[in-house]
Amino acid sequence: MKPSPHHFAASAAALVGALLLSACASDAPPPRSVALQSLQAMPPATQVANSSASKASVVVDRVILPDLIRRNHLLERIAAGEVHYRDVARWAEPLSEAVPRVLADDLSALLGRSVTLSKLRPQASTSDPAWLLWLDVRSLEADGQGRVTLEAHWSWLREGKPEVRWQQGRFEASASSRDPERIAYAHSQVLQQLAQAMAAELARQP
Repeated sequence: MKPSPHHFAASAAALVGALLLSACASDAPPPRSVALQSLQAMPPATQVANSSASKASVVVDRVILPDLIRRNHLLERIAAGEVHYRDVARWAEPLSEAVPRVLADDLSALLGRSVTLSKLRPQASTSDPAWLLWLDVRSLEADGQGRVTLEAHWSWLREGKPEVRWQQGRFEASASSRDPERIAYAHSQVLQQLAQAMAAELARQP
């Protein structure tokens, strides 16, 4: 049985459609790469140079991130039980690397001295126990209006002492638009707010 003219027309239409879709995909711009940054212009009042904690080393020791934000693409919260990963932009480096590094830089500016990452730290000294930062990020995401929210628990531990006292906080920053660069900057702003709260807590340590 020979194929009907209608069969040939349907096949041709399908082929044209596939070619058009392929052309559209190839014309789509590549995703933009955005990055977290340290915002080091900190108010002097938040510094802890006169506290006893200023005499010890400070280490960003443990940072836990939820699996939702371990993907490279920007996360956007659509509803309470629904998220969307934006194809137009992605993080230039994994947040598991960027968040500890930016926090260490922000804390360095606040404390007026170097704050190190655990993986770069020299061997621990029993004669000079450091303050260790533990951070549990519960959420870090933007919504459809460009508002970025960070919810986190954290604790300062004196090395060699088992006591852990957790603090918690919620921090928000609003981007002027959903532009990926502005959304990334708002992420940096909430990390700055978290660093300020952490530095203030460290200043209250005996």
